[in-house]
Amino acid sequence: MADTLSVSVILPTHNRPRLLAEAVGSVLAQQRQPEQLIVVDDSSTGEPARVLEGLGRPCTAGVTVIRGPGRGPGAARNAGLRAAQCDLVAFLDDDDLWHPRKLELQLPAFERAPSLGVLGTTAAGGPGLPQTGSAQAGASRGGRLRAVALGSLVRANRLVMSSVVARRACLEGCGGFDESLALAQDWDLWLRAARNWQVAALTVPLVCYRRHSGQRSADAAAMRWWEGEVLRRALARGLPGRRLEGIARRRLAWSHLRLGRLLSGVGEAELAREQFREATALCRWSPLAWLGLVRCGLAARAPARARP
Repeated sequence: MADTLSVSVILPTHNRPRLLAEAVGSVLAQQRQPEQLIVVDDSSTGEPARVLEGLGRPCTAGVTVIRGPGRGPGAARNAGLRAAQCDLVAFLDDDDLWHPRKLELQLPAFERAPSLGVLGTTAAGGPGLPQTGSAQAGASRGGRLRAVALGSLVRANRLVMSSVVARRACLEGCGGFDESLALAQDWDLWLRAARNWQVAALTVPLVCYRRHSGQRSADAAAMRWWEGEVLRRALARGLPGRRLEGIARRRLAWSHLRLGRLLSGVGEAELAREQFREATALCRWSPLAWLGLVRCGLAARAPARARP
């Protein structure tokens, strides 16, 4: 099948020169090179342009470094989206890596399905790209295309940010990333895209998702809160059908429950109680939420320790 669709890569970065060099290197190693690579410098103290110059590797892509607004990853990705000139947009975070065949394997799906708006892949966690026999065999076969229905997306964010290739028309039609969300902006965008476009994933690990302490998503309590905000906004926009609304309400209750348990674990009984109450209001018959409320009540009644 002829490769007629062009692709821009958007790579936001903030103060990670070593990881940026490795991430860009994984773009330059693509067997199917992108037409455009946009590095969004989101208020780094260093100079990403110097990192790129130091790579010294040939690339058919037009490499552009632009200044981000300094308002977080959502705003940085939107800045990259405004600079994108190609039919498709691929995202890569500066602390992740791509398999050399990633774009080669994803792009044909868009040629075959004009209604496909967003396509991810599975991912492997660790310091580098998966080298197991099963991962390499999966990449050689290209994986299986699996549809991701709106109901499945409501239950959880099924797509790793750095795995996604999307039609630029789809992203622009959805209004891009919601910059008022500090976390989970990607999940919010996929939920909005799934209303009018097909969302799918290749069942092969083509991304290395590297976990480290500097990640914004490493703050579990903040992630639970912003996940809840994404679901609240989805419910406010309206979901097609009572079944999807019920799924969203139960998933929102689960976010409140998880946040309540985190807060309870660090001794914030009153804040935890608020979260458990929200969970029971959304899902009346949640035994875990009621148990959390009981434990918070017992903690409040426990006699204070005698001071020395």
